[in-house]
Amino acid sequence: MTSGVPISWSDGRGQPDDGISALFSPSEFTGLFALNGFSILCSLFVVIFIHKYRNDITVMAATRQQHTWQQRQLSQPQRQRSILRPMGTQAKMYLSLPAPLRLLFIASIVDVLYSVFRIYYLTVSMPGFGGDHQANCKASMTGVTFFNLMSVFVRALLSVHLQLLILSNVTRALAYERHFLIGALLVSLVLSVLPVITNNYVWLSFDPTMGSAHCGYFPLHRTTDDLVDIPSEYFWSESMAQSAMRKGLVIMWATNFAWLTLTVFYGAVVIVSVVIRMIHRRSNVKSLAKNQSVIVEPSQRRREFVHMTTKVVRRILQFPLMVVVCHILEVVYGMATLSRAVQLMRSGLLSADDVGRFESNKTLTRLYLASHIMLGLEGLTML
Repeated sequence: MTSGVPISWSDGRGQPDDGISALFSPSEFTGLFALNGFSILCSLFVVIFIHKYRNDITVMAATRQQHTWQQRQLSQPQRQRSILRPMGTQAKMYLSLPAPLRLLFIASIVDVLYSVFRIYYLTVSMPGFGGDHQANCKASMTGVTFFNLMSVFVRALLSVHLQLLILSNVTRALAYERHFLIGALLVSLVLSVLPVITNNYVWLSFDPTMGSAHCGYFPLHRTTDDLVDIPSEYFWSESMAQSAMRKGLVIMWATNFAWLTLTVFYGAVVIVSVVIRMIHRRSNVKSLAKNQSVIVEPSQRRREFVHMTTKVVRRILQFPLMVVVCHILEVVYGMATLSRAVQLMRSGLLSADDVGRFESNKTLTRLYLASHIMLGLEGLTML
């Protein structure tokens, strides 16, 4: 492909070209709108429920906690020598509470706003949208990125708690909660605004990676179809198109997908590690129960402890598990987009003046649709 051919999938004014396929079908758009709307209702229900009954839940939890630990109180020498003290008393008391209400409350509020901005993003991508595509893409993608990162960061805090309490035996895990949330807020804000500064939130009437129109990260623009009296500096060569694609990939991963990938894999590692640790502790209790030189609690208390820890792990692990389940397809989509973009850059077709050279990537589009469905289900899992 010769140098100096203007790129052909965006007209530079943020308006769609005729004949370009939509991102999803009308029925798929409708389904996503309904799913996100229902997700908003579920998250609002959780917010209202926690706010209304927070005092009752707190009193019930405190009463149950005091009764439980009074029943299991050991003498000082026994507490020091007991094999049932792998996490520390404060850690076990914290984990015996219901799912941390503050984080559930914050996550539900974030999910409401995240669903609102996903609906906004889908509205901009729908055929027939009458507003300024470029301006609305910039606004919707800023909100989507910010609340997406906040959603995974808030849930990842439970993974941090589990690591500190169970794996590292740090009893002051709650002291880090406020600092973590403030840091998550600042990081999410910076990462969501950075693409605005670099002009990487753009409307693409034809995204070469998927072969459809939607908001994206690749600043590929066409000056005009009319080559008469157009200065040569406004022409897009293949090298310029590849440079824009590389810039978009770097911003896309540095501000969004790299953080999602790290958080998802971190959550998966913590889940596996905690389960292995609890199985190991249970095995140690059984194997050392017959050793008379080691002070252990009676078998009934051991069984109660095993039962409690099983319930605790199942309840607390739901937060990091939701991150893994609901965002894993989003991570896979990011990797698939990276692979597709590299393939296009190697083909040397990014400066082609005929969009017919690019086939619609149905596999990548279906993957993108599936990731949107899983994100919509995230609010439903809060119930």
